[in-house]
Amino acid sequence: MMTKAIGVLLAFLSVPSLNMRESMADDAIRIGIVSAVFGYGPVFVAKEKSFFKREALTPEIVVISRTENIVQALLSDSLQFGDVPPNLLLTMRQQGLSDVKLICGSFNGTTYSLVALPKHKKIEDLKGARLGISSLTSSSTLMLKQLLKERGLLHPRDYSLFTIGGSAPLFQALQTGQIDGALIAQPLSLIAIEQGFSNLIDAYKVMPEYQLTGTGVREGWAQKNRGFVVRYLKAMLSSYQWLHDNRDEAIKLLGQITKLDRKYIPTAWEVYTKTQIWPRNGEVSVKGVQTLVNLMAEEGTLKKPPPKAEDIVAANFLEEAKKALGQ
Repeated sequence: MMTKAIGVLLAFLSVPSLNMRESMADDAIRIGIVSAVFGYGPVFVAKEKSFFKREALTPEIVVISRTENIVQALLSDSLQFGDVPPNLLLTMRQQGLSDVKLICGSFNGTTYSLVALPKHKKIEDLKGARLGISSLTSSSTLMLKQLLKERGLLHPRDYSLFTIGGSAPLFQALQTGQIDGALIAQPLSLIAIEQGFSNLIDAYKVMPEYQLTGTGVREGWAQKNRGFVVRYLKAMLSSYQWLHDNRDEAIKLLGQITKLDRKYIPTAWEVYTKTQIWPRNGEVSVKGVQTLVNLMAEEGTLKKPPPKAEDIVAANFLEEAKKALGQ
């Protein structure tokens, strides 16, 4: 399935695209995310707190439910920035597509719990189950498969995977009985457990060093439009640091953005900030990417020698943004 997805990406590259300056307004940027859930709070905060406006940027936040499609949009210059999983970039690199790089972290870890219908009391009960995922090539799917593998369940022998989307649509599918279980992030996982669904395991506790996603750019475009990239990163760094430093106001604003019951927001804020899932320094966790490299090598989805974690990271843009902010 991964090879098929990469084939789609290769085919997509043959489609002509508009010149970047012709296809966007003066200072407009398009940012691709998988789902408008709590974890993407920083990009919405950057907009609401006018950090983008300070940098003379007008952001359009676009929800694209499949990570493969976000990468396709980056490669075609339909997006300038997109949230992408490192494992997809690692596979692409071995297929000869190395232009998309991570310029900063976004989910430097996870808050996932494996949540299931009440009848499932332990992971082993998921044999024969229908499990929801955001994408076949997402790093959360890699995590899910590893968690089940450690309990003796292998895909596709023991369970089926169904592509649905991020945590919000996965939770909806669980509530309606379309699936038996899924990895769901806080605070939605807290709501699910409160509603009586089973928490089979807190994935983030057993796999703490895990770079779930990062902000990706097409490196060729980024080099030619360095000012846009640095200004974007200045806005996002300010957003991360504001979220870390302004607990009460952040909780209030995140509640307004996500429309979730406010009682769940403080716990989620604590987890996302205290464990650096929202990285205060904006950096990609090289250790977290290496976890994915190791899992993929064990799974046999990377050819030997596997890429290095640093191969898919372009850290120079972030360093320039920090200097511009006096950090």
